[in-house]
Amino acid sequence: MATDSTRATLKAHFNTGDQPTEANFTDLVDSTVNITDDSVINGSVSFAGGVAGITGVVAPTITSKTQMANGFAAELVKNTHYLTPIDGAAFTATLPAQGSSTVGDTIILEWHTVINTTAVQKVGTSGEYFMVGSTIYRTTGATGAATGLIKSVDVADGVADDFVNFTGLTNSGPGIGSMAIITFNGATWRMEANLTSSGTGIAANLSEFATA
Repeated sequence: MATDSTRATLKAHFNTGDQPTEANFTDLVDSTVNITDDSVINGSVSFAGGVAGITGVVAPTITSKTQMANGFAAELVKNTHYLTPIDGAAFTATLPAQGSSTVGDTIILEWHTVINTTAVQKVGTSGEYFMVGSTIYRTTGATGAATGLIKSVDVADGVADDFVNFTGLTNSGPGIGSMAIITFNGATWRMEANLTSSGTGIAANLSEFATA
């Protein structure tokens, strides 16, 4: 089991002329990570220089959902799960600066309210582009038996798409249950949004990546 002794304390037991005890050697050994014994590290670990080659989402510290105020116009907070404004009206949300973000940072947007018709809920930061391949899945407006079920997709190009415009349209959403997950990959923000219909879905959903 690892000791709580600092490096300075451990080194002090091994100065020239010292006679380290068995307990001192035990503390020294237990203060290191062992490839066999410590394949799983319990507790919180931080890495000042980041983690190379990481995959997946790294420990977002999300413990509750935060309701966005009506008319929200501010920077989103990293590792926060947001509910969109209850009035369904337009808002403008910027993303945390890429330079101050860390691999695995996560922001979740969840819709408990249908977006008002023609209202635009905008997310993004000018000049900081979404990762190429980021996607928005939305209804196509297909009619008949497929009404509201067929999906289309809009994909970020990685070089010009610095905003997402979630645009409300009668019967096509984004509706209740829509979700957007935004994660930071170490260089850019990545978005995956899956938008539900808010009614019959007889009109094509207009939400998309954009340059403004």
